[in-house]
Amino acid sequence: MGRGRVGGALTAALLAAAVSASAGGAGTAGHAVTLTLSKRPYVPGQVVVRFRENADPLTRKAALSTESAATVKRLVLPGLQLVHVRGSVPDAVASLRGNPAVAYAEPNYLYHADAVPNDPRYGQLWGLARIKAPAAWNVTTGSPSVTVGVVDSGIATDHLDLAANVVPGHDFVDGDNDPRDFNGHGTHVAGTIGARGNNARGLVGVNWQARLMPVRVLDGEGSGSTANVTAGLAYACTHGATVVNASLGGTAYSTAMRDAIAACSKTLFVFAAGNNAVSNDTSPHFPCNYGAPPDNLPNVLCVAATDTADTLASFSNYGRSVDLAAPGVAIPSTWPAYDTLATDGFESLAGWTAYQYSGLAFGRSPLHTGGLFSASDSPGGPYQPTTESWLTRTSSLASLVGRSGCRLFYNLRLDTQLDHDFFQVLGSANGTSGFTGSRWSGSTGGIFIGLSSDMSEFDGQPQFFPALELVSDSDGTVGDGGYVDDLSVRCLRAAGEDYATISGTSMASPHVAGVAALVKAAHPGFTVAQVKAAILGGVDRLGSLRGKVASGGRLDACKAVGACPATAFKPPCVVPNVVGKKLAAARSKIRARHCRLGPVRYVKSARRKQGKVVRESPRAGKRLGADARVRLWLGRGR
Repeated sequence: MGRGRVGGALTAALLAAAVSASAGGAGTAGHAVTLTLSKRPYVPGQVVVRFRENADPLTRKAALSTESAATVKRLVLPGLQLVHVRGSVPDAVASLRGNPAVAYAEPNYLYHADAVPNDPRYGQLWGLARIKAPAAWNVTTGSPSVTVGVVDSGIATDHLDLAANVVPGHDFVDGDNDPRDFNGHGTHVAGTIGARGNNARGLVGVNWQARLMPVRVLDGEGSGSTANVTAGLAYACTHGATVVNASLGGTAYSTAMRDAIAACSKTLFVFAAGNNAVSNDTSPHFPCNYGAPPDNLPNVLCVAATDTADTLASFSNYGRSVDLAAPGVAIPSTWPAYDTLATDGFESLAGWTAYQYSGLAFGRSPLHTGGLFSASDSPGGPYQPTTESWLTRTSSLASLVGRSGCRLFYNLRLDTQLDHDFFQVLGSANGTSGFTGSRWSGSTGGIFIGLSSDMSEFDGQPQFFPALELVSDSDGTVGDGGYVDDLSVRCLRAAGEDYATISGTSMASPHVAGVAALVKAAHPGFTVAQVKAAILGGVDRLGSLRGKVASGGRLDACKAVGACPATAFKPPCVVPNVVGKKLAAARSKIRARHCRLGPVRYVKSARRKQGKVVRESPRAGKRLGADARVRLWLGRGR
C-alpha cells in the first residue's frame, strides 16, 4: 500500500513510493508485423519446387510424375512451381531434392502474423512477454466495443499514448466530470490495460485499442473514502464497463461496497491483493476478499504479483482467497507529464526561515554538504523528544496561476520512530496558514528516495510556499530525522507524455483486467463466468505459486483468449450450509456449489430433526478444490 495523507480509508495498492520517470519520445515508425513459423509447419500435400534453368518442360514433367505430383500453379520466379503431392510431403521433398533437374524443393511452409507493435518502449515490457500477450494478439489486439473502468486516481486523459482510447468518466473526489489524475497511479494502471498500440509512440498496453473509462475515487495522495470507491464501482458498471479494475484496498469490510459489486453481476471486477506480504485468508483485504468466503461473489478476481523469476513478489499478499498472480515488479507504463515551475537544491537557506515550538531548531548535517537540508534538530545528531520544528519558505517559490495537478517533488532520507514521530512536507498559499501535504514516518534505510506530495489544493494560486516540519512525541525514542534535497514544484503539462516504472499488486491487477478485455473482444458473447473461467483455466501453473494462490498459476493471455491449449477450469467447492435440509435438497445444494456428496451417516436425534442434516464437514463457507467431498450426518429415531 502506498503511503499517503493521514485519514484515507482506502489507498492505492502501490508498493514503490520511489518512481523512475523519464520524458517520453515518439520514436520512428517500423514494421508492425514480423514473420515466424506457425505451429502447423506446412500446408498438407503441397511442395514448392524450383527447377534449374536448363531443365526443359519434358524433364520437369518427368521429375514430378515420379512423385505423383501435379502442378498447382507457377509462382513469380522462373522455374518456381507450387505442386501437389499425394504421399508424404517430407518424402517428396527429399526425392525431388535428389533429382538433378531440381534446384531446390521445400514444404509449402505456413507463416503467421506475429503481432508485435512498433511502439519504441515495447521491448521494456517484460510482463507482456511473460503472459504471452504477443501470441494472444494473433487472435485480437482488443476492441473499442469493450469498455474497461479504471476506478483509481483518474487518468491523464490527454496523455499522448492514452488519449485515443479514453472515454468520458467521472471524478468522485471533486464531484465533477473531469477525472484527471493528480497522483499518477491511475494513469500507470490505465497504460498497462490499454495504452494505444502500434502508434509508434511510447509503449503498448495489453489491449492496443479498448475504451478506458476514468473513474476518479482516489485523491492526489492516493487515498479515497469507502463512499467514493463504492460510488465509483457502481458508476463504472452502470455506464457500460464490461471489466472494472480497482488497484486499491484496505482492511475494513464495507457492506455497501460488497452490495455494489454484487449488484453488477454482468461486470467482472479485478482487484489487487495488497502489498503487505500477508495471507488474505487470515488478514482479509477488501475489496479483493469479496470473492472469497463468506461472500463468494462470482464476479470478482483477486490478483497477486509475481517478479521476473515467476515467483511471488516479496511484498505481495497471497492465500486461497487470491485467485491468480500476474507480473507486478518493475512494470513500465504511462505517467502524467509535468512542467517544472521552480526548484530549490538547498545550496543555501536563502529564502527560508527555521523555528520551533519546543526543543531545538533545525540544523545542517556534517555528513553531507551542499544541496541538502537536515530536519534533525541538531547537526548530524538525533532529534529531541517533544519537538515541533519548522522550516518555511519566506518568499513564494512559484505562481500556480492557470496550472492544475500541482505537486512537490523531492528526495527524502528519513529516520523516525514509525507511527510516533512524523516528517511533513507541506504547502500554503500565504506561508503562514492553511498548510497541507504529506506526512511520512519510519525509515528509508539510510538512502534517499524520490517522493512527491499532492499540492493541487493550491492550483491557480498566485503564490505558493512550501514548508517542512518534524514532530516527535515524548517517549524518548528518536532517530536521525529527515533530510530533503532537490525540492521542486511541478504541475501537469497539457497533451504531454511521460512514463514510469513501479511495482505493486496494483501493477499486476491491470494485466488481468487487460486480458479480461481481450477475452471479451475475442468472444463477445462470453458471460462474466466464461471470461473468468477462461482466465483461471488458462493460467500457467507454477510450482512457485502452488499453495500461494487458489489457481496455483500466473496469468497467460494466449491460453485465456484460446490461442494456446488450456485446461478446463473447474470452479472451487464452496461448502454450503445444509444443516436442517433433507437429503435430496442438501445433495442439490452441494452440487450447485461444485462439491460432491461424501459419506452419509445417521445419528440419533430428536423427532423434529429426523431425516434432516444435523451436521456437515467441512464447515459451511469453507473454500476447497473442485469436486471436494462434503460429509453429512442425518438424524434418525432413537
